Amino acid sequence: MLIPKIYRKIVCWVFLFGVFCLGCLPGNILLRHEQKEPDYLRASTPWGAKIPGVYHTVKRGETLWRIAKTYGINLQTLAELNNIDNLSRIKSGQKIFIPGASHTKKVAVFAKKSPPAAPKIIKEKSGFIWPVRGKVVSKFGVINGLRYEGIEIAAPLGTPVKASRDGKVVYEGRLKGYGNLVIIKHKNYFNTIYAYNQTNLVSLGRKVKKGETIASVGNTGRSSDPRLHFQIRKKNQARNPLFFLP
Repeated sequence: MLIPKIYRKIVCWVFLFGVFCLGCLPGNILLRHEQKEPDYLRASTPWGAKIPGVYHTVKRGETLWRIAKTYGINLQTLAELNNIDNLSRIKSGQKIFIPGASHTKKVAVFAKKSPPAAPKIIKEKSGFIWPVRGKVVSKFGVINGLRYEGIEIAAPLGTPVKASRDGKVVYEGRLKGYGNLVIIKHKNYFNTIYAYNQTNLVSLGRKVKKGETIASVGNTGRSSDPRLHFQIRKKNQARNPLFFLP
């Protein structure tokens, strides 16, 4: 059936009017409806999540590398999870959390004076800066069987929060447990997360420079006192920020 010319004109004008009205809306309003909270944040909480594993008590002569080999876990992962940035710093009696393990194992100790060379722990201290200066009141890693995927830095209410590295804002909004939240995407598959903010000062899609103010310190998350919840992730996997910050 043919549509009369007058009705075709009306439909066309209504369509153009709708496009014009959408164009008048602030860009961040449109983008807010498009953004989706990351799956990795829905699967975890800033107040810690239970993680399967066991605590291995270090015995005389054992090294972190041999412990990692025995349990079949990546040395870097084990080091970051246990906040060990120097292989020589573990000592007899120290407890090392082994994620995913169901029972403790016996670690082979080399009697030789020169055991096989272990890979080094990687610390990338040049790419990121501290988003805010203050005391680290909660560390990355496993504490009492709970895994914490970021650090928390205490600072006065309203303290400017800086972008830790050049990037693009890929999430800006509010999320249960995290309060006001900003996520910035960086090169080389890195993301940084800034939560508990009093106010978010950047919009979705905004490109930011390292050191640029993106938010202010608040207590909109799980904590009643002002602090910043900060995460560094690579390929969506939580990494220990203290291995990256100068």
